[in-house]
Amino acid sequence: MALFGTSGIRDLSPEKVSPRMALVLGGLLGAASKPWLHINPSQTGGPIVVGFDGRRSGFSLKAAVAAGAAAAGAEVDDLGLCSTPTLAVHARKRHGWGVMVTASHNPPEYNGLKVFWRGQETPADWETKIEEQLLDRMSESIQPSQRAWSSSGKVNSVGAQAASTHLSLLLKSVDARLIKRRKPRVVVDCANAAACALMPQALRAAGCCVEVINGTPGEPYGRVLEPKKETLRQLSRTVRRLHADLGIAHDGDADRAIICDEKGNVIGLDEQLALVVEETLEHSKTKKSSKHSPLVISTVESSLSLREMVSSSGGRLSITPVGSRHVAAHLRADGAVFGGEPCGEYVFAKGAGVPDGLMAGLFFVELFCRHGKLSKQAKSIGTYPMHRQKIHCSNEHKTAAMARIEKDWPFFKPSRVDGLRSDMENGWVLVRPSGTEPYIRLTAEARNKAELKRLVGVVGRIVERAVK
Repeated sequence: MALFGTSGIRDLSPEKVSPRMALVLGGLLGAASKPWLHINPSQTGGPIVVGFDGRRSGFSLKAAVAAGAAAAGAEVDDLGLCSTPTLAVHARKRHGWGVMVTASHNPPEYNGLKVFWRGQETPADWETKIEEQLLDRMSESIQPSQRAWSSSGKVNSVGAQAASTHLSLLLKSVDARLIKRRKPRVVVDCANAAACALMPQALRAAGCCVEVINGTPGEPYGRVLEPKKETLRQLSRTVRRLHADLGIAHDGDADRAIICDEKGNVIGLDEQLALVVEETLEHSKTKKSSKHSPLVISTVESSLSLREMVSSSGGRLSITPVGSRHVAAHLRADGAVFGGEPCGEYVFAKGAGVPDGLMAGLFFVELFCRHGKLSKQAKSIGTYPMHRQKIHCSNEHKTAAMARIEKDWPFFKPSRVDGLRSDMENGWVLVRPSGTEPYIRLTAEARNKAELKRLVGVVGRIVERAVK
């Protein structure tokens, strides 16, 4: 049974992601020696850092991780309600493990356990070893590690300290003097989740006039946790009503940011990503000391407009599989200036080391202050017809379905970086299994609607047959 997907462990909770699973995971990470991971015990002296995104099931899962780690003798830093980037920043500072209890943009009946090592998402081979140990120790005959009462670990409540560290990093990432001069009016939709812990404070500290909606953490949720055009009507209306300069919306753990312009229109995800890349590359030119063109990291889902933007701006584009872990790892290894996915997840070179929706939101605030209305900026990005579709397929049947799709694939030599992608003269098509949901994802883009319709029709029929 596979537990880890592209973003940690994520499933229905407590049915599958259970307090027992969290307790055992905490015990595994809290044990002093981890020969199964080939980590020198002297490197594991930092505390286990835990936090959650405010879901109802998250209270017990977070407590269980802390209990398991403390029972194994480890010190625990409990951040309480926090964003994923806040936890990553604190885990990096404390040189220890981190466990973020979140299901990100998934519905409230889901939850998850996202594991970090010194502020970075754990590599896939580590996750495989953790998964093996976790499944073994969840059997009835094996109990979590525990020590005598006198050598149990202590639990520290350090949410305010962690938030302060992250806030300092956020404010260093923008021109706060420019923002304070402009005093932009910003509406932020915190989704009644992790963003409530810090984002309104960060915007005010940067110099914004802030209106908060869905700003009380926990249920009832004011909207669906996945921020997209269909779920952000309240944000759009509020931006228009208040004549705000922009709106910012976050998902459950605030590693994403989706932006509304001053007209209340949600900026398309591909345009949004291209705006960040364009500004980052322009900024890199003024500070460029390397003989190489600045490098941008994105995934197999990257659009024609992004590829054209990087090329016209004098940059280079490197493609990874979908998933922030891959983007962040390549950014670190290759010295890239930025890494991003067309879902609102952005990794900044001098940021948290993971996608940071709070930093992304502040980036767009500065973008407005520097260049004016976001609607005009977004309009300058050339776009092409795009199709994104999710086709239901149980996790157990994804491998067989993808094998059938590959057998019937109609185009010559597809890329297999992640799923199957074929690039043609007038467009491209990608089919890949979701790493977080029970779906096969079909994405296509073309230079005209007729070609897009043809691509989607041909490949869509193949996918539909394969998942039956």
